[in-house]
Amino acid sequence: MVMKKKKTLKSAVIAVLVLVAGPLLFVSCGSSSSSKKLIKKGLYECDSQLQAAIRHIERRSFSNASRILEELKFQCGGSHFMDTVYYYNAISHFRQRQYDDARFEFEILHREFPRSVFIDEAHFRVAQIYYLRSQPPRRDQTETREAMRLFNDYLELFPKGVFADSARTLFMSSLNKLAEKEFNTALFYRRQKQHEAALIYYRSVLAAYPDSRFAPEAIVGMAEMLVLLGRTQDAEEVMEELDVAVFGDALRARIEAVKQRL
Repeated sequence: MVMKKKKTLKSAVIAVLVLVAGPLLFVSCGSSSSSKKLIKKGLYECDSQLQAAIRHIERRSFSNASRILEELKFQCGGSHFMDTVYYYNAISHFRQRQYDDARFEFEILHREFPRSVFIDEAHFRVAQIYYLRSQPPRRDQTETREAMRLFNDYLELFPKGVFADSARTLFMSSLNKLAEKEFNTALFYRRQKQHEAALIYYRSVLAAYPDSRFAPEAIVGMAEMLVLLGRTQDAEEVMEELDVAVFGDALRARIEAVKQRL
């Protein structure tokens, strides 16, 4: 008797769900069918709606622009200007700092529309989004490394692209961030008077990021650590490689102090 009641209850629940879901399915299918009819009848003008979305973006009304652009994807799929729809939707999300959504739209753009006039910018923006989402030097640098990889890919694909100069600048900024992480670790061990560990990280900066803005000070720091460790011959060899003219006053003073201790 109990089992029969449970079965009856289950049947009732299923019946209710069917009653609720049925109209929703009907509305959804009806909406899709009616939207196609609207386009055929000329009542939904894809071109004018796209222009309206662009005007919203120009007025910085990004949420309204995204609403229209999402509707355009549904109403006008397969149209010749769909790459433009994805581009402006990505830009709209980007301007609102909705970086995950923007990256998704840009990635679809350069995957599905490789010949679009927006392809140059789409590649650059994906790299830029990784850069903007990257953590400070003391934190994990996964996004920074990915940004560097993507900037490098962009420069290989578009060496004279519209965003080539920006890509080079942000690539170097990312490189400096990675170098700063290593350099700060060297400073930490130096303050702890763990000279051997500090030396390792100074060398790491020079080995991995020789073009970074931290390289000159890493060289001087390495010479200072060698002196403190009593490795004067190694310190002398480091000093011989230095072109003092390229260093600032503060580093020159430190170099002179090292030379006096040799």
